Amino acid sequence: MSLTEGVTKSIQNPMLQLEDGTAIMERNFFKRIHEGYGFSISHRFEGVAADASADLYFENPANSGREVFIVMIEVVSFGQAHIDIYRGNEIVANGTKLTPVNLNFEKTITSVVNAEYGGTYTLGTLTLNTVCPGGHLVRAIGGTAEVGETAVIPPDFNFIVRVTNKSGTTTDLSIRIIWWEQTQ
Repeated sequence: MSLTEGVTKSIQNPMLQLEDGTAIMERNFFKRIHEGYGFSISHRFEGVAADASADLYFENPANSGREVFIVMIEVVSFGQAHIDIYRGNEIVANGTKLTPVNLNFEKTITSVVNAEYGGTYTLGTLTLNTVCPGGHLVRAIGGTAEVGETAVIPPDFNFIVRVTNKSGTTTDLSIRIIWWEQTQ
């Protein structure tokens, strides 16, 4: 048996490789995008005052019939910011709805996720607190924080990404979430 045969036989789920040799490392996400079940939302918050917060609410509703698999949560800010993620929140007053975008341009499948910003919320349990570098006052040069690792969100669960401007001056920031969905 050659070395190649031995390696191939020992790998249960071999790497997906495109014709040009590119290796696809996250097979499930690539496959879900191809099938039309990969999605994204984003929002830019402009003119966030010093010490003010911007919230993005993300929910897999109780009757969705799908599990949601978070791939990434990204926060970008022109200035320094604190980033907090809360689970198990309640909506007091609805904000502005965000429409998830299908990452396969050819597919018309819609996401089950409810997402919004600018509402009023009763915060649940703090599950992550970190910072986004970016400087302070005239030294605010911008920064990016990838704050979400792979997470599974069953129906009837939600989270809020809260970004608090700590730059000492008004700044712009954005939040982006990428995920895929699978029928339960």
